[in-house]
Amino acid sequence: MHLRPAALITAVVLCALAATRSVEAQSHKFKLGGGAGFASLHDPELNLGRTFVVGGLFGFRFNDNFSFETGFNLARSNRVYNEDGVPIDDVQGLPAFRFQTNRFQIDGTLVYNIGRRQPFHPYIVAGGGLVRRKKTRTDVVFETNEAGQDMLVSSEVVLDTAEYEAAAHFGAGVEIYFLYNVAARVEYRFYIPQSFNQYTRQFYFGATYFFGE
Repeated sequence: MHLRPAALITAVVLCALAATRSVEAQSHKFKLGGGAGFASLHDPELNLGRTFVVGGLFGFRFNDNFSFETGFNLARSNRVYNEDGVPIDDVQGLPAFRFQTNRFQIDGTLVYNIGRRQPFHPYIVAGGGLVRRKKTRTDVVFETNEAGQDMLVSSEVVLDTAEYEAAAHFGAGVEIYFLYNVAARVEYRFYIPQSFNQYTRQFYFGATYFFGE
């Protein structure tokens, strides 16, 4: 009988602490995040393959559902090809050229989180920005010497360009809270530039930190 008031008081205190943390979570207006993942860069002429991508973001939360983010991501493809433009991923022959693409994207994104802010919080995104693609092609020539060894004769940069264009994107993901102001993030985005045949598909893992009043 004497334990009931103590248990009741303990329950009230725990609920008050939980409510305080909930209020703190709702009051966070800013977020800062970053992460890495995989990107598939599409090119109309060459198979650039899947590559690594890194990025970061800074955002402002209007409420539990709507927020705006500005961010960047960088992906790079660096492959060698035979004379027919087929990528050489193992030692099957001598490369005819090397093609490198650096894709840098900076954008603004509107984020809509579905439902109330909970430990598992799905969202959808849409936005636009600017993409910069730096392309470099280096042609190489090999000759076989008297000993039957393949020797590099020449290496010449025949393409070195940088291009900019507007790009839109959309996607979906989920934030998984493991602290009241820290969440893991998993998302998929599809980037559509003005030249559609150079689109990008991206799968991303990251973390977000919420702060500010």
